[in-house]
Amino acid sequence: MSMFLFDEQSGYVSLCEHPRDAGFPITSSQLLELIEQSSYADCELVDANIGKLFTPSSQYQNQSLVVAKAVDAHIEITVDEKNMIAEASLTTARGGKVVSMDDAQAALSAAGVKSGISHPALDTFLGQQFKQPAGAHYSAIVAHGRNPKDGNDARFVRLCSTAQDRVLSPQATSGGKVDMRNLGAIITVKPGAPLMQRIPATAGENGFTVFGDTLPAQAGKDYPLEPFEGTRLDPMNSNLLIADTKGVPVALPRGMRVDDVLCFHHVDISTGHVEFDGSVIISGDVKDGMCVKATGDITVLGFVESATIESKSEVTIMLGAIGRHRENEDHFTCNISATRTISVGYAQFCHIKSEQDLFIERQALHCDLSARRLIRVGKANNPRGKIIGGNILDAMRIETGELGAPSGTKTRVFIAQYWHDLRQKQQQINDFEKLLASKAASLQQARKKANKITNAAQRAHYINKITASEQQIKIKTASTKKKKYLVKQKIARLLATSRLKVNELMHPGVELKIAQESKHFSRIYPPHLVRYFEGKITQSF
Repeated sequence: MSMFLFDEQSGYVSLCEHPRDAGFPITSSQLLELIEQSSYADCELVDANIGKLFTPSSQYQNQSLVVAKAVDAHIEITVDEKNMIAEASLTTARGGKVVSMDDAQAALSAAGVKSGISHPALDTFLGQQFKQPAGAHYSAIVAHGRNPKDGNDARFVRLCSTAQDRVLSPQATSGGKVDMRNLGAIITVKPGAPLMQRIPATAGENGFTVFGDTLPAQAGKDYPLEPFEGTRLDPMNSNLLIADTKGVPVALPRGMRVDDVLCFHHVDISTGHVEFDGSVIISGDVKDGMCVKATGDITVLGFVESATIESKSEVTIMLGAIGRHRENEDHFTCNISATRTISVGYAQFCHIKSEQDLFIERQALHCDLSARRLIRVGKANNPRGKIIGGNILDAMRIETGELGAPSGTKTRVFIAQYWHDLRQKQQQINDFEKLLASKAASLQQARKKANKITNAAQRAHYINKITASEQQIKIKTASTKKKKYLVKQKIARLLATSRLKVNELMHPGVELKIAQESKHFSRIYPPHLVRYFEGKITQSF
């Protein structure tokens, strides 16, 4: 017969009779040992009562016989400050009831957790009660919110090749070799040919917190497919651009155009200068003193020899461009300029200017180079070309294998020179701000004088005029502050992204200027990166 009684309602474990009356146990240690051997071993001991049972007292009949208490398992739910994670903490039972799935879900509901509950995680969490010792405490994440997934911007997929692709794809001969002169047939399209497809922007996917609040996603930016000259939208599919005429396709950022194409074997005195509203493809060379101008792409598969090339689109010169050394500070005899990207195999004694990027495949020797964005000498990914002598008049980023020459040939590099234009614009804005402040002060003085006019009608007339002028000043001041902020951001972005990357060697004789800061390099340097940081030019290896 058990010497313990258990009360289901209160959870108390009591002795059937006082140890003094029963004659056993004699000590508290014996009592504790009996509890450990019983089915109430996991219960929480009531130490105060146990101690009193074995303390001599004439009033022992009034002492409580409760020696232990069954304690149910307890669960608590906490949510992080971002409301994205709900964590459950559980203290296992001490002889009492375990936490059921219904109990856990009720606790989550009481904490306000509605969304992102993982039932497998919750089930595993509750199952740990049977593996943990009595009174143990453990935690686990049982609910996750979901961050919003922003939509994708509209994309434009080109569906046809261009003249630029043709230049980059020499034809293989029957012997397996590549003929750099044979680039295949000139790429043309016919009316109705698909040119570009627009992949519309997506709306994104909303997120949520564990409380069920919606976290709105930002929709992707939707840009229209733009039909340029010689193209139109497919009447059956507004996301498809097709050719409207026969010609050479030219890729643009959000559309394409189809140019008339003019083809030459060579450009020399027999052809005369070329000026064409469209694209020009020259399968041979452009000879000394000749000039080629076009509104479309200009593609030269041979050399450009002391000639002038001007394009309002892209220029590609497959083999190279060679001019003559200038004397008495005269301009180079070879000049190449383009509104968009320029790609040249090799350049020597040339002036080359691009409004976007400039790519030279092998070497630039004693040239004046300029690009609004990137100048890269060498092949993509890890350029290993050479820049020897000359001037890089401006660029935001420069990548090359070698810069300068072992002999110390003077090579000047100017980066982020657009900084000067931005600083001038910043000064103009500051001056205009001062002018507006002066006008605002003058209007305040005028208002004081107007308030002293005794004639009410005349006073109201002047005050209304002053108020209207003050309103205009406020509008202009707000606009000026916005312009000032934007220019400041442009300067910061320009300085943060401007850099020179040398992948092999920098030789002595290099003079570098980034924005207004200058530095002269008088020894050889291994591969490294040069950039503008905290107001000075720094190198990192």
